[in-house]
Amino acid sequence: LRLLAQPLTADVVSIIPAGPPVRFRWDRRDHAVSRSWGPERIETGWWREPPASRDYFRVETNVGCRFWLFHTLDTSQWFLHGVFD
Repeated sequence: LRLLAQPLTADVVSIIPAGPPVRFRWDRRDHAVSRSWGPERIETGWWREPPASRDYFRVETNVGCRFWLFHTLDTSQWFLHGVFD
């Protein structure tokens, strides 16, 4: 996994809100998702600032590329956090 220094915003399409991605746009290309795993929820404790609540998905595209995406639970915004090499 190549973890990005800062997660990048991603345009993601999912069939149901907060559901697994079926398609996303990154690096000026559209990626169709053929398989996904997740969600895996990551949350910080109430005593930690700033709080983070995210659902992570591992996805594989129809051409075999694999990515690590998440969406925030408070804003439902999607991000790309890593690329599997």
